[in-house]
Amino acid sequence: MKEQLFDFFPTLLFLIAFKCYDLYIATEVLIVASLIQIFSYRLLRGKFKKLHIVFFLILLFFGGLTIVLKDPIYLKWKVTITNTIFGLVLLISQYVYKKPLVNFALKQLNIDLPPKTINKANLVWALFFFFIAILNLFVAFGLPEIMQDQEKALDYWVYFKVWGGVILSIIPIILTLIILSPELDKLDLKNIKKDQANNQDHKDPKADQDQKMDLNL
Repeated sequence: MKEQLFDFFPTLLFLIAFKCYDLYIATEVLIVASLIQIFSYRLLRGKFKKLHIVFFLILLFFGGLTIVLKDPIYLKWKVTITNTIFGLVLLISQYVYKKPLVNFALKQLNIDLPPKTINKANLVWALFFFFIAILNLFVAFGLPEIMQDQEKALDYWVYFKVWGGVILSIIPIILTLIILSPELDKLDLKNIKKDQANNQDHKDPKADQDQKMDLNL
């Protein structure tokens, strides 16, 4: 949870700067905050996080174009591109390398599940990222065509960029829980039976003998 908040703070600073100034200053703040994030993680964990670096380079490219050319279109495309990359990486991990990335997250929780179940969960998250990528195209480019107030349309896009993915992620979380729940129930049942077997193995033989004597009396 702490790491998720740590990953989110550059985006939060972007929103604050946007509300106080404009999109271009907010983009500059986002770039600087992301750079601070990279080196702060290095100081705290003793290593760089590859994902931070990859998305910083993407941000630097599209954010830099937005600042230099004074056109938000490039920053708007970044959201679609980054989410598409997430979706493709998940699909490649599943269908090319046969090692779904979702499985790594589940292993950190000490959960061992069948490959079929893991593949379903991995596919759900891949489709979610593609959905966000497509939805961003509508909010970023379709909405301004519909609305007459372009500033308001830009506000809506910024809110979507900051909160859209976070709020809508409840959908794949619920679907993942639905997919995993039957297997988790089976694991719970196995653990109960295992605990019962262990208790039976460690049962005091003298206590059993005393119980039998009491019954005979």
